[in-house]
Amino acid sequence: MIASLPGFAALLALLFTWMQVTQTGKELRITEQGQITDRFNAAVNNLGSTSLDERLGGIFALGRIMDDSARDHPTVVSVLSAYLRTHAAVPADSNTAQAESGEPSSPRPDVQAVMTVLGNRRPDFDKGSPVDLRRTSLRNVQLNSLTHMAPFREAVLSGADLGRSSLSDLDLRGAWLDGVNLSEATLTGSRLDEAFLPGANLSYADLSGSRFHGADLKEVNLTGAHLCGDTYMQPAQGSQGAEMALPGHARSLRHAEGGHGTAVGPCADLTNAQLIGADLTNALLPNMNFTGTEFCPDPSVEVGSCAILRNAVLSKSDLRGAHLSGASLNGADLRNADARNTDFTNADLRNADLSGAKISGARFAGAKLKGATGIPSSP
Repeated sequence: MIASLPGFAALLALLFTWMQVTQTGKELRITEQGQITDRFNAAVNNLGSTSLDERLGGIFALGRIMDDSARDHPTVVSVLSAYLRTHAAVPADSNTAQAESGEPSSPRPDVQAVMTVLGNRRPDFDKGSPVDLRRTSLRNVQLNSLTHMAPFREAVLSGADLGRSSLSDLDLRGAWLDGVNLSEATLTGSRLDEAFLPGANLSYADLSGSRFHGADLKEVNLTGAHLCGDTYMQPAQGSQGAEMALPGHARSLRHAEGGHGTAVGPCADLTNAQLIGADLTNALLPNMNFTGTEFCPDPSVEVGSCAILRNAVLSKSDLRGAHLSGASLNGADLRNADARNTDFTNADLRNADLSGAKISGARFAGAKLKGATGIPSSP
């Protein structure tokens, strides 16, 4: 019995040490949380400062707190989102589709700082709380990550103004983008699967290499949009209101600028997307896969108008089985397109070029064909 006392004493010492370590750990965590709370309060106070330097300090301090505390991460996202909704709100009477005269080429430093912090956060700490930037003015924002896709999955950007922004490699899957202005924006290599974009303005935007699987693009303005990385837009990509390349005159980048250009990316993927009522006037859409894409509504199911494809370049695109009944394709370039079993009933195909296109099984009853080439007299 006496011989066992040293072992018992050692056990008690070990237990006492463990209790001390546990208590110390609890005290450290309490201290750490207190420090984070102090840091959080100081950063939020800085957001309300009239000094830009102090506001920037508060923004980046909150970004550091997101990195240090997974528990506080969702709160910081909400605070930064609210900051932009309050301090960078789109004016109620603003027409976000048009750039203001004398518009600066870069956003306000605090706006850019918030977007940089949000774009570099860890989305696995969001705990289901999406970024809410509805009706915010984010023109000319830069979000280009070299290591990962900027995480804006299921973000709420309804009515936001992102005109002329550089937004390559964004994860916008399931995002709410209804009424958003992305005119002249660069949105290459991004994911917009299942995104909700009715009424969005994507005119003259560069969407090459982006995915729109199952995206809702009803009533979207895609005038002059650039959806393929190997096409060259004349006279200059992103020049809103400038005359676009005429059908048949769009050139590969490798042949542009004296043959020194190179392809910059693949085409956007619009598989199963809804383009009912979308404005695709002058859009460059060669080599596109429109499998399952809806251009016109089914009258028996829904009410709506067909997509507008006037002067659009659709050469070598896959339009098999597409529903284009009543669509406006006046002057469209459909050379070498696969239009087998495509419904062109009552479509406007005046001056369209279907030279080399596969049109077996295509239906042209009631279509306007004056000036069209490549269509047999009895297709």
